[in-house]
Amino acid sequence: MDNPSKEFMFSMMSDNNFKSLFCERFRCAPDEYEPRVFGKCLYFHARLLAPLARLLSPFIFVEDVKFVCVLGRATDLEDARIDVANFKDSNRWVKGTLRRQFKIRVSGKKAMNLACEMLRKPGQSQGPETAKPL
Repeated sequence: MDNPSKEFMFSMMSDNNFKSLFCERFRCAPDEYEPRVFGKCLYFHARLLAPLARLLSPFIFVEDVKFVCVLGRATDLEDARIDVANFKDSNRWVKGTLRRQFKIRVSGKKAMNLACEMLRKPGQSQGPETAKPL
């Protein structure tokens, strides 16, 4: 790594929460966490349409950003599963064609897969099936 301050920052991350593990794995600063996870968890077609969606509806991703922030505090797969379930519940009640019908939003499944990758303990199986189904 060519930036010594970033290397020091990674060595100082002692929290084993999703955010610190993500930042360590993908070598990003903590302030880069939200946009990086947001981008990784968007549905593929939503990645292409997100800039236009923001122009049409500036607050369209408020719930997604809140979810990414909350998910960052998860310390195990059960925490992550609860966060994803809460996010899915909140999406059921949100009005709007872009979010609900066209799924211009973060994918709970992608977020859970990423959480499994980050929070899986040694000896746990490879996939999200280690957490209870939603």
